[in-house]
Amino acid sequence: MRIILPTPVTPAALLASNIPEDDHPAWGAGQTYARGARVVAEHGVWESVADGNTGHDPAADALGSWWLRIGATNRWRAFDERIGGQTVGGPTIAYSIRLPRTLNRLAFFNLDAASVRVTVTTPAGVTIHDKAVGLVARDPVGTFWEYVFTEFAFTPNLIVAAPLPAGATLDITVTGGAVTRVGEIVMGRDTPVGTTVAGTGLGLVDYSVKQRDEWGGLYIVPRPVTRTVSLAFQVPLEGAARVQSIMERVSSRLAVFYAGEGVDLWGTTVAGILRDYDLTLGHAICDGRAEVESLA
Repeated sequence: MRIILPTPVTPAALLASNIPEDDHPAWGAGQTYARGARVVAEHGVWESVADGNTGHDPAADALGSWWLRIGATNRWRAFDERIGGQTVGGPTIAYSIRLPRTLNRLAFFNLDAASVRVTVTTPAGVTIHDKAVGLVARDPVGTFWEYVFTEFAFTPNLIVAAPLPAGATLDITVTGGAVTRVGEIVMGRDTPVGTTVAGTGLGLVDYSVKQRDEWGGLYIVPRPVTRTVSLAFQVPLEGAARVQSIMERVSSRLAVFYAGEGVDLWGTTVAGILRDYDLTLGHAICDGRAEVESLA
């Protein structure tokens, strides 16, 4: 089991992207907006909640008297700490990022793409990493008929190990078909915790509202569904204090939890929060479990 503590991608760090920020017109101080009008400000989409809305900066409206933030713009949706919303592009989605500190991992979530390419270039112009990872997969098959007729699918989550020194330029290219999508891109430092063992489990939490009327009819109000992962792991007894310290740092923070690097074949990679954790001390080996719930 491993954990990645994310480093945010700031506007100053994002050097370029082929995704335009034209979801709606940019907010103008001299414009008057009616209720329901939408604008772009501070890399977010805002909706006016009142008529006669003039001169009120959305980013400065802390009380929400004039504006409601709907979410990140299409360009920034890949860095908004939300898995459900996706940045949508054409055949490729490209980002160029100046690394603010030395890191060593990238994580991609909710991908709808055929491949991801990661290139790292030093300030001196030397390429130190250039690798593409294919995401097209097919479920295991047992017969020739299944091989012919089973459809290909795209792996949604990916962990990439790469040297990411401070000051270097990180170029990310996500390639798909006519339309390419990516839900979240996380960059950070990898922290090994322990060895993932049998007993790791997957689950879902459905926040939909389900009600029945007086005749037993079922009514469902759809709401987000989040993934849960129960990661079972083992560590040597002398490493127990270190694991305890790691979990204290992770508590109440967004992090990426995963069982192994590369393409996520078993669905154990999750970006979310630690819900519960325990570590049972043994004579030589400690058995631990981390309960994690994904972002919506």
